[in-house]
Amino acid sequence: MAFNIDTVFVWVSDIDRSVPWYRSFGVEAGPRYGTWQAMVTEGGTRFGLHQGERQRSEPTAAVAFGISDLDAEMKRLAALGIDPADAEVTDTGAARFITYRDPDGNEIQLLERRG
Repeated sequence: MAFNIDTVFVWVSDIDRSVPWYRSFGVEAGPRYGTWQAMVTEGGTRFGLHQGERQRSEPTAAVAFGISDLDAEMKRLAALGIDPADAEVTDTGAARFITYRDPDGNEIQLLERRG
């Protein structure tokens, strides 16, 4: 059976605080269903903000948003007062990325692929 990733869930403590933060990245809010908020990227990728307690105290995964111009996006976010968790851009040769942390400490990366 073939499958694809349909939705990634990110645990947050306060949806109303988190939605504007994610919207700063250009992610739009979709329908809200009780304790979770559907979010959709410009490319159509869906993920959900789930309000509730985490099962672990540390994040166990990172969501990476693919972008075409990492430097320009970092400048845009800095102008909004959103700074990366680590000021160093990681360059793997195949891609460049930087990590941010949402208001709950979840890792959100901006990733610029090469080639």
